[in-house]
Amino acid sequence: MGRQSRRRPEKALGRGRPSRRPRDCILIVCEGTVTEPSYFESLWRKIRLNTVEVEIAGEGAEISRVVHAALRRKEERDDEARNSPRFAPSDEVWCVVDTERRNDNASWERGVNRATSTGLRLAWSNPCFEYWILLHFEKVGRSFDGYAAIRPCVRQHIKDYEKKLNCFEQLAPRIPTAIYHSKQIHRSQWQDTPKFIDRNPGTTVHELVEKLIQVAGMTIDQYQARFSLPDTTPPKGKRARRS
Repeated sequence: MGRQSRRRPEKALGRGRPSRRPRDCILIVCEGTVTEPSYFESLWRKIRLNTVEVEIAGEGAEISRVVHAALRRKEERDDEARNSPRFAPSDEVWCVVDTERRNDNASWERGVNRATSTGLRLAWSNPCFEYWILLHFEKVGRSFDGYAAIRPCVRQHIKDYEKKLNCFEQLAPRIPTAIYHSKQIHRSQWQDTPKFIDRNPGTTVHELVEKLIQVAGMTIDQYQARFSLPDTTPPKGKRARRS
C-alpha cells in the first residue's frame, strides 16, 4: 500500500516565510493505516504541537517495509532541506510497529536491526497497538494472543471498539496513566528480556508519546493538569444518586 502522509498545511507551518528558521521535523511512520496515524495526529492537535512538524505516514505493512518507508521519507526530507530554507532535515524518525503474528519470524529481527543500525527509533507494541490503548485504563501483565484477545479487554472501557474507531478524546486525559503503566510493566517483567519479540505484553509507545509532549513544552505533570479527567465528585451538600 502506498504512503499516506499527513502533513500540516503550508500556512500552518509558516512555510510562506523562507527567512524564518525552519521547524524541526519528527517523522512517524506507522504500520497501521488508521488507528495509529489517527492517534498521533489527534495527539499533536490536542497539544498544539506547533513548534515541531510531525509527519505521519500510514504504511500498512510488516516492519521491514515500514523501516524502508521511513528511511525513504527521511532521505526525501533531507533532500528538501538541502534544496530549500523552508525545510529542516528530520530530527527524529520513529517507526510504530506491532509484533502480532510475527513470533519467531526472522524478518522481524532483520527489521529491528536495520532500524537500530540506521538511527531510527522504534515504538513497538507486543502483540499490537491495542495493548497501548488498554494501558490507558488498566495495567495488565498477562500475555495476549493477538488483537482478537485484547479487543474484549479494550471494549470493557470503550464500548464497541474497532480499529477504525477514533476514540482519542476518551484516551487523551488518561495518557499519563498509560505511560505509568507501560513503564511499570517494563520494570517488573522485562528487565532481563532483551528481545522485543519476547516481551508479551509490552510496548514502547510511551517513549514516543513522552517525546511529543516534551517538544510541545510540557512535562507529564503539566499535561495531566491541563487535560485531566472531569471531576465526578458530587458537590458538597449533595449526595450521589444511586443507580
